[in-house]
Amino acid sequence: MITPTFCSLKVPATANSHPEISAELSFGECLSENDWLAPLLSGKVIAEFGCGAGLRAAYLAQYTRRILCTDPEAHYLRLARKTQRLNQCRNVVVVHQITKATPADALLLDTRRYRDRALPDFPSQAALLVITGPLPRSIALRVLGAGYEHLPQYHRAAVFAAPRRQHGVQ
Repeated sequence: MITPTFCSLKVPATANSHPEISAELSFGECLSENDWLAPLLSGKVIAEFGCGAGLRAAYLAQYTRRILCTDPEAHYLRLARKTQRLNQCRNVVVVHQITKATPADALLLDTRRYRDRALPDFPSQAALLVITGPLPRSIALRVLGAGYEHLPQYHRAAVFAAPRRQHGVQ
């Protein structure tokens, strides 16, 4: 069984058997996202929601102190675990759930993975929230607190880097 590579990362061979995963592997936008995320997340403990096949975590592992990642779909969790093993990422842990009590310096949320699902609860102490994927008003209202009715719908990534208390969220 040949293990394909993606941007010098090893990908489980089974990833190509699923059309949705294969499409993600051939979509290059995540490469540029990872390039600007690396210095932003350097040395931090990360909680990643919507990890998919685990490629972002594998890429960022060399820059971060630790990454906990999860996905709403079990088959993606299995792939993410395989991806971390193939790439020998010792500071990445794939888990079924990240709770509010999970210690994290930064949160990564891929909204594409939660299209038809409720967003999970986020660790409350994280000072940085990075959202990749579409940012509908409903998600913006949820992650920013309340009072952002004027916020337009976005179709690209957004980064909110401010202490949460400045946005009225404790």
